Amino acid sequence: MEPNFYRTMVKASTEADCAEILGGFRDLVKRGPAVGVKLLNYYKGLPISYPATLVEVSGEILELDVHPQQAVALGISGRTCIKCGTFAHTLLAEVKDADVRRMMASLHNFSYVDLMVEQRASLRLELEPPADAEITIAGRKVAAKALDVSLGGFSALSSERSLLEKGDEVLLKVMIPNLLHNTVTPLELPATVVELAEADGGELCRFSIGSDPQIEGVLSRFIFQRQVDLIRELKEMSG
Repeated sequence: MEPNFYRTMVKASTEADCAEILGGFRDLVKRGPAVGVKLLNYYKGLPISYPATLVEVSGEILELDVHPQQAVALGISGRTCIKCGTFAHTLLAEVKDADVRRMMASLHNFSYVDLMVEQRASLRLELEPPADAEITIAGRKVAAKALDVSLGGFSALSSERSLLEKGDEVLLKVMIPNLLHNTVTPLELPATVVELAEADGGELCRFSIGSDPQIEGVLSRFIFQRQVDLIRELKEMSG
């Protein structure tokens, strides 16, 4: 789980919250495997969420049986969110170990979180590699790389300080890959700056875009094929 996907919630203290969560899992293990637990990871923006079975709590470590694709995502991310109706909040845990072949995982360092990624209106997938992009405002052009895409917008890393401000209206040009034909489709569309942050000598810019049937068609096709490719990657890595 990427840090910008969630916001940590501290009820008492970090240590007390972790101890409370471990105590809750000890009680659940005693109740048997019927207790519903689901893990949630994001692999390059694609949500990976399968049921998991509680096995035991050993010291401060929770052992679980997990789906092989979840094990792959756990190993890559190093963190996971846990959803369980027994707890009032979503949980975050660090991954101590994830074994794809044995379909097992060990989790520790638990905390409560507010899962902000669930507030997104549409799925946001990483562009790999980042796509060439250009930001134009008042006749000034800034080169950039588009990092991710959704039906509602893009994130892009500018090559230099963009001098943009939140709320600015820009013309955004992005070279969207056509994954089926191994080509690119140039998209030019009006966009609004919704967030800015300094990064790598430039700025990480998040843009929202308006509704346009032609543009949505191009993006929908890309997002669908990208999901297919990511699922195939996970299946290959999980054996």
